[in-house]
Amino acid sequence: MGNSVNRVAIEKIKKAAASSISFDDLGLVIVQQLSGIIPVERMNIGLINTEQHIFTDIFVTGTNIPCRPTGHRRSLSNTVVEASMNAGKPIVIGDESKGVLIQRFPGLKLTFDTGIQCILAAAVKSKCKFVGAMVLGSVHELAYSKADLNMINDIGLILGERIANMETLSDEVSHK
Repeated sequence: MGNSVNRVAIEKIKKAAASSISFDDLGLVIVQQLSGIIPVERMNIGLINTEQHIFTDIFVTGTNIPCRPTGHRRSLSNTVVEASMNAGKPIVIGDESKGVLIQRFPGLKLTFDTGIQCILAAAVKSKCKFVGAMVLGSVHELAYSKADLNMINDIGLILGERIANMETLSDEVSHK
């Protein structure tokens, strides 16, 4: 049953992505569709600038990190998003000790301080270029399964194309 529920959620996200006029609209639909399927105590969608190696938060919901509001920019260096980019697929962080994870990803200390215990990070591409990422957080340890990674990978394909399309529209409007 889980796979059919996942497919329905992915189709609803795909339809919403085609008509979303803002990242807030799209993010809210994704959270709504994922609720009840996988744990989402926090979700962040961000834009990736590969030339500057920067990640900019464009949608944040749930348990937020106080110093990272929407619009916050930070280096991708030593982040879970960079690790997902390097892996070329979504990754789960949280099965190692907090000390080891914080040493590898220093910014996670602030995340862990909010109560988040497990993170699923998915860097997303459009036309072979990283354009954004979706990061989910759960207060439960080992919250995400292989099936969850596969579903987020499918959503990432939709999200990557929508980010690229929304950025193109934004560029066109700003140049008029």
